[in-house]
Amino acid sequence: MKIIQGQIRACFAFDIGYEVKLDLLQKIAAVTPVPPISRKKQTPPYLQYTVPPQILSLGPIDDLQQSHIFESPGSIRATVFDFGALSLAYHWTLDERDDLSIEDLPALSHKLHQLDLESHARGLVTGLLANLAPAILRPRLDSLVEDYYLFIIERLDENPGGEDLLNRYHPTLAQTLRFEVQPLSRTQQEEALSQSVSYYENDLALIDWNASILYDPDYEDSANVLEFLNVELLEARFVDSQLDRRLLSHAPLPPPIRFGLLPFRAPYQKQIEELAELKSEFLLLNERVDNSLKLIGDLYLARLHSAAARRFYLHEWNLIISRKLEIINDLYEMLTDRIQVAQSQVLELIIIILILVELVIGLSKR
Repeated sequence: MKIIQGQIRACFAFDIGYEVKLDLLQKIAAVTPVPPISRKKQTPPYLQYTVPPQILSLGPIDDLQQSHIFESPGSIRATVFDFGALSLAYHWTLDERDDLSIEDLPALSHKLHQLDLESHARGLVTGLLANLAPAILRPRLDSLVEDYYLFIIERLDENPGGEDLLNRYHPTLAQTLRFEVQPLSRTQQEEALSQSVSYYENDLALIDWNASILYDPDYEDSANVLEFLNVELLEARFVDSQLDRRLLSHAPLPPPIRFGLLPFRAPYQKQIEELAELKSEFLLLNERVDNSLKLIGDLYLARLHSAAARRFYLHEWNLIISRKLEIINDLYEMLTDRIQVAQSQVLELIIIILILVELVIGLSKR
């Protein structure tokens, strides 16, 4: 079965700073907003990006040795999100000149995965960061990166239905999603293809943890949602790593409070301020990421988002982050409780001393 028209995308998500001022970004770079989610597939108008990310075209791929894989030279674009993330996507167009069939996809995906795209992407983002820094609050390129691959099939020569395509090429599609050229076991096939979503009879979305196959001529919204989810995963991993690092710095609890000059100083003040700032910062970041794209209900894109979130284990990541935020809250309460107890003891001691002084003065007057 020949691929008449399609695309391949390789997406790499990076954290580039605390926040991106998209209005300033528009002044220093030739960017365009991500198109709004279409009204197709019964998508209501309120399901849109809260703050539309901005797209920056980086032109053709001219310094990457990939001509032995694709007929098309390919292009690169960067999508910048206001919460301090950037997704760099490599695009290749497939057409009849590539002479590709469904059976060729596993070998193609394997070769694509072997390219050193991550280091190439990091080099591009490093250069971008230097140019875009004026629009970024606390700019810095984190070491973490999340990659995701989209195999988009717009037209096939036989025009099969989505279920028919899955049944006929079950092993091949599973190999493509796992970048394997060797046949997978039946268990691995079922696991790789366990998350599938369809809207019409002639479309199909197969979602795995590191790649998806979209058989759909109207693929753009689905591709954007999956690219956004890859950014969500990157941000979850980033928050988790930052919490680990910051919690480690607070791991040795400060020594108990000594009375000394307690009424005239603020013990643990620095630690308490850091913990409060840490909690509010990451709660705010989570809120901004979660609110960037609103998809609710049993609509197609919402189901696609939910299926991908399950494959990415986003719920588990959020539980881990919530637990660490609870630990921060516990540390904060522990330090404030220590201060309150120590202050109460000092006040009690002062009251006792005042009573004794009053008794001494009273006795001395007799």
